[in-house]
Amino acid sequence: MSKPEEIQAKLLLAIQSNPPNLDDIVSLSTELAKLDPTNQRFYIDAKTLIHLGRDSIKDHSTALLELVKNSYDADATKVDIEIFSETKDMIRVADNGFGMKPEELKNSWLRIGYSGKRVSTKSKLGRRKTGEKGIGRISTDRLGSKLELRTKSKDEKLIGLKVNWDDFDVEGKSLSDIHVQIFEPKEINLPLTDGKPSATGTEILIEEQRQSWTKTNIENLFQELSALTPPFEDVQDFHISLVNDVYPLPSEEINSNYLDAAEIKIEAYYPGTGTEIIYTYWDKYNDKEVIEKIEWSNLLTRTGIDTTNLIENKIRSGSATIKLYFFLRESASVKDFEFNLTKLREFLDNNAGIKIYRDRIVVKPYGFPSSQFGYDWLGLADRKAKDPAGISRSANYSVTPNQLVGAVFIARDSNVELADSAAREGLVESEAFYDLKSLVMGTINMLESYRTRLIPKINEAKRKSRSKESRTERIIKALNSIEKDLYSINLEIQNNSDVASHIKERVQKNVNDLSGTTDKVEKTITELLNWNRTLSGLATIGISSAVFGHETEGSITQLKGSVMAAKLALSRKIPKVDDAIVEIEKAVKSSKRVAAWGAYALTRVQREKRNKKNVNIAKIIQSVVNELEPAYKAASISINTELKDIYTYTFQMDIETVLINLLTNAYTAATLKSGKRLIEVRLIEEDLKEPKKLIENGYSLIVSDSGPGVSKEFEHRLFEPLFSTKVNPTQGSKSIGTGLGLTVVNSIVNDLNGNISFDKDPVLKGARFKIWLPKERKQRN
Repeated sequence: MSKPEEIQAKLLLAIQSNPPNLDDIVSLSTELAKLDPTNQRFYIDAKTLIHLGRDSIKDHSTALLELVKNSYDADATKVDIEIFSETKDMIRVADNGFGMKPEELKNSWLRIGYSGKRVSTKSKLGRRKTGEKGIGRISTDRLGSKLELRTKSKDEKLIGLKVNWDDFDVEGKSLSDIHVQIFEPKEINLPLTDGKPSATGTEILIEEQRQSWTKTNIENLFQELSALTPPFEDVQDFHISLVNDVYPLPSEEINSNYLDAAEIKIEAYYPGTGTEIIYTYWDKYNDKEVIEKIEWSNLLTRTGIDTTNLIENKIRSGSATIKLYFFLRESASVKDFEFNLTKLREFLDNNAGIKIYRDRIVVKPYGFPSSQFGYDWLGLADRKAKDPAGISRSANYSVTPNQLVGAVFIARDSNVELADSAAREGLVESEAFYDLKSLVMGTINMLESYRTRLIPKINEAKRKSRSKESRTERIIKALNSIEKDLYSINLEIQNNSDVASHIKERVQKNVNDLSGTTDKVEKTITELLNWNRTLSGLATIGISSAVFGHETEGSITQLKGSVMAAKLALSRKIPKVDDAIVEIEKAVKSSKRVAAWGAYALTRVQREKRNKKNVNIAKIIQSVVNELEPAYKAASISINTELKDIYTYTFQMDIETVLINLLTNAYTAATLKSGKRLIEVRLIEEDLKEPKKLIENGYSLIVSDSGPGVSKEFEHRLFEPLFSTKVNPTQGSKSIGTGLGLTVVNSIVNDLNGNISFDKDPVLKGARFKIWLPKERKQRN
């Protein structure tokens, strides 16, 4: 047989073998093609893979994101990422997706340029698949030279492959000459699903890393992973965990509540047909949304839009939704929120910019602060620098990029003209891209125009803010008014010859006591305000101040009412001195309640107890109860204690904060029922046990009250931040609680490895909260 016939015979055998020998088929087909005198073929050099993978991907974070996107396409709900550069040389990416069958691994994954995503564009979960070029898998070469892939699909055996990418980095070597090892792994480590290892998924292990990871690399990767799916939409079906040995990650996740602090929110929607864009606005100065429509041609005339590459009657980018949030970065933005200005600015510094999301997956580098060129892809900084006019010059007013958090939402199927660039980062800057960019720029101009229309309302809000009287100012003003009334009452009684001298002395003493109390209260409030500014970071001070503020205003209202009643009793033709004395004694009682709360609050802020040390828990509890007792007695509430001496190594501030919050809740509950008002505090030794097994030595703090207990309908929300059942009985459903007390307690208990439970006290019939905490000893060096 001639050589072509020999190759054909071998090729036929390779095809007929079970399973077909793919390596021989490729090799023999190539050899046969070379013998064709008239029809030749392209031959692929092995280094082509190096150019497609290692050389064409910008950085290692982009390469890793490619693998995460593949997990998203595989319907994974969890992806575990591990990066170890310091302790060992390994990168691991594992997901709980549907995995690959053996034939898919051999016939699809190893086929460069092939992607079933072009045929099947939607996953079983309805996700629009993100990768269609069939080369994303080569991104592993950018991360490291050695790859091991393990995968398990439903009802199929575990299968894997091993690749040494350095084998392809050889001049003149054909791609078909390099073998990839297929093997059957003994195990696969997949993310947990419902507490158990997933039955399906893919695990990728990469060794001999191309580039070491730095602190900045990890921070940037964390930002990119956090924004991979849009935080605006609260995506719940895709979670990523990142563990590394380079730099500890931020513990705080992106908080969507920050978006509520925006001064203006705007949403633009273009349906993909016609030339009309629909705008919806919301701002903090109005109670309703504003909807406008504008023609594309009119939008193009707005300042700042480059119309060089645009067509007035056509939007070539396809349908799009744009959401923008505009922030002031001022203290007024956070006055109604639980976070402070520093936290808001941190959020903006990390998330400012306008990102592009395609099928719910972010398109780098647009809107990422870590990206030198992609962050301000709209040129807003240069635009502002050329004309830095403020809002008062409305014709030239423009926003700065760090004031905006936003997103552009597009889709592959409805934005077919917006294609990926070859480097897997960014979009090809085509006419469609210019249209999209102009649509976003036009939306920013619409936002700026809308804000200038709000100038009268903005100025009015600032004026009201400056003129609005603070709670402290209201209390001090009321106290000064009471002082004047007291002086006139005392003068009238002392000048009344019909009043016996012993009664005059009694009134004089009460008035002097009351006058001295008001001086102390004014001083207390002023000092509290200063301390609260200094210690605003301590949640327990904020909660104590809220309770103190409510009690102070309520008691001063009672105080003022009693003084006025005394004044009226004495102003009659026949003065009712006895009635006046009764009212003055009521006023003295109210003033003592105010003074008691003030003294307690000042005691809290004057002591620093955040050092961990050996302490007697019973002593701490009794000290707090002693400080609170005068304020509780003023409200006819008794506190009974039953405390066992228990010593442990802990933070005194934590124990006090837990107890104060529980007692504060018990105080409010006890005032809601008539009859005897009682709170019980118990401290007992209690070991946490399981059947036939001692888990841990510890103790329990139990606080019970005689209030109405916890309603069934609220039990599931009790530890929810900002949820409060405390209401002012004189003002309908107006809340007097911060909604943070039990959240703080729960957080501290979790930090101390304890647990919290609640039920109905069998004796007092109110709520009973039980805190169990482990005993701890100081470790010797």
